[in-house]
Amino acid sequence: MFDTVIFDWKRTLYDPDRRVVIDGITELLDFIKSKNIPMILIGKGGEDMQLEVERLGVGKYFRHIVFAEGEKDPQSFIPHLSKDNPKKTLLIGDRVRSELKIGKKLGATTIWAKQGKFAKEEPEDKTQEPSYIVTSLTECLKLLQKLQFESN
Repeated sequence: MFDTVIFDWKRTLYDPDRRVVIDGITELLDFIKSKNIPMILIGKGGEDMQLEVERLGVGKYFRHIVFAEGEKDPQSFIPHLSKDNPKKTLLIGDRVRSELKIGKKLGATTIWAKQGKFAKEEPEDKTQEPSYIVTSLTECLKLLQKLQFESN
């Protein structure tokens, strides 16, 4: 069903306050990897975040890792969109007003990981409404398993 999965880093897969990965990450990444779907990691930060990805042992899952300072730039996402159909790109993030808004604008399928600091930050308008909402990475895995099953 999906050609590519793009993940946001901070507060989607990584808790920057505790400096740990979020519960359920390994099972989710292992499932996507088992389907041979390329994964991309895009987030705010610099070399410090790259070092965190490596320290936590999750770098091996991602085909590309892109960190940049400042606001998220749609140009960072465009090279990783499915060439056939942007809807075949799945973008998973924790902020409807940031990465999910970009994903939706670019035509990707979006999943809001409604967890942590920005769980109460509701969409301001239709341009920010996600395709799906989950409240944990474990719930995200169950959704992807269901979507994968339905597409076969």
